[in-house]
Amino acid sequence: MIEQPIPGSPLAVCVMPPPAPNAARTAAYPQAIHEILGHAGVCYDTMAVDDLPSALPRYRVLLTVGDADLKEEARAALRRWVLAGGAWLAVAGTCGLADLLDVEVEAPAYSVWGGGGGTLGEGYLTVDHRLHPVLAHLEIPLHFFNGLPVRPHDRPLAGVSDAHQRHTRRAALVETGPGQGHCLLVAPDITGAVVRIRQGVGATRDGVSSPDGTAAICDDVLKSDDGAALDWHFDRLPLRGVPGLNVFSQPVADQWAELLLRALFYLASGAGVSLPVLWLYPRNVSALAHLSHDSDLNEPGKARRMLDALRSLDLASTWCIVLPGYPPDLMTAIRAAGHELATHFDAMTEGCPFTEAEFDRQHSELVGSFQGDAPVTNKNHYLRWEGDTEFFEWLIARGIRLDESKGASKTGEAGFNFGTCHPYRPIAPDGSTLDILELPTLSQDLMVFAPRELLSPLLEAAERHHGILHLLFHPAHIDKPGVEDALRGAVGAARMKGFEWWTARRIEAWERARRAVVWSGYSQRPGGASVMVTTPGRLEGATLMWLAPSAARVSVDGATAEDGAVVRWGFRFQTAVLDMESEHRLAIGRVAP
Repeated sequence: MIEQPIPGSPLAVCVMPPPAPNAARTAAYPQAIHEILGHAGVCYDTMAVDDLPSALPRYRVLLTVGDADLKEEARAALRRWVLAGGAWLAVAGTCGLADLLDVEVEAPAYSVWGGGGGTLGEGYLTVDHRLHPVLAHLEIPLHFFNGLPVRPHDRPLAGVSDAHQRHTRRAALVETGPGQGHCLLVAPDITGAVVRIRQGVGATRDGVSSPDGTAAICDDVLKSDDGAALDWHFDRLPLRGVPGLNVFSQPVADQWAELLLRALFYLASGAGVSLPVLWLYPRNVSALAHLSHDSDLNEPGKARRMLDALRSLDLASTWCIVLPGYPPDLMTAIRAAGHELATHFDAMTEGCPFTEAEFDRQHSELVGSFQGDAPVTNKNHYLRWEGDTEFFEWLIARGIRLDESKGASKTGEAGFNFGTCHPYRPIAPDGSTLDILELPTLSQDLMVFAPRELLSPLLEAAERHHGILHLLFHPAHIDKPGVEDALRGAVGAARMKGFEWWTARRIEAWERARRAVVWSGYSQRPGGASVMVTTPGRLEGATLMWLAPSAARVSVDGATAEDGAVVRWGFRFQTAVLDMESEHRLAIGRVAP
């Protein structure tokens, strides 16, 4: 049991150093673990590999990402710590301690020059123990792209199928209990899968169209979906009530991130560790919704009809304006109604190439028409995209802080074709994190782009995975049969589930402020734990949570909080909702039976 305060958390995260250039890797973008945990609001410390022998005794839970040939001193320290009761989550590596994890690392099938060590390659995690808390959120096999190939000595919690979903003898998730310790090995590369699925690969040529004719992305127009990584056969599901249409109804990248969180909470619960978390949204809201409008054709009459509909719904949305934009009086009316003005970069019209110079020209003209309201959001016309992350750099240089250009341009790829309904910071090819958020566009106009039945699985997934339902409705389609009714139905259905509708500007501001929170001075003693949480700005309605498997009470600055328990990511948390300013001492204590 931790008796003395530690820097910030009983959980330490250690990213293994990268192998030498041209050597095999089991984990891509391992530093992206900080993006995943930072968005989730988990309280954790970082640990350098060289500090592992001296720092490890202060912690109760350890997460390692990647593989490395640890020095003997570090290996021995990790072994002692686990056997004495430590909880270890290993991702895509055994750190030379395969026996502790009860697996055998599989060697390459053939020894060749430059082959390096064994790698898992592309495949799918298949669930063998569906009721296990770490896997209970999964409905389909999870697509991955690399990892560590291991053979289990006993039946694993999850197995591995290859890229064609043929069964293998390899393990994806293994649980062991050596000595007094507790270990989980996730053999697939979580960070690499999350980054590849959310961002795709560089769009340099047309992608491969779906074999059923519903998503002809090979269309001589480069768009974000040309780089999408998910599979037409295995990552889509039939849309209920619409024969012949398959869609991406499962947010695969979010499910990988949740598997990681569930594994951490599972280990922490088993070790009796009270782990603090800053929840995703204010006031304990379970999920959000977001409505955007692209001003294509810039028709004032249809824009005013959209404004009237939004006024009757009491909803603020994000208007992505393409040049030449609406008349000044209409732009003023949109802003006066509480809506956000955003840019809509046009690289489709003849004479408008996808270049930084053209983006700069359009951005400057649009900013001039926004009457001093500097835009923070962008979405590209037709979801155009070229290259890898270069476009994000253009946006950052001009003050854009959230983009919505990753998404579906064809009906058969509607839904989570980039595997997520959460805002995330992209990862550059060199592994650095870019200071901008991407929030994918899940669907365009219901009743035009996709049938109304699409709403149900998107709403269910956003609720289940605590994400953001982002729907695009063009003013140009507002007068088409059923479109306004579909819009009203979507707003009402989300509100019935407790979703709040936010603009992109509000989403970005909240996410940035929430990520600025700092944890410090964690301590845990029999019967309770406490931690200091500091925010540089104001966070209204912030929801602070303690992992609490049993009944407990939470106090803030010495005063007992009256908020109850919630289940998030499959685990029970005790919550406190407050307006955060400066420093707060958050404590939790068990309730006597």
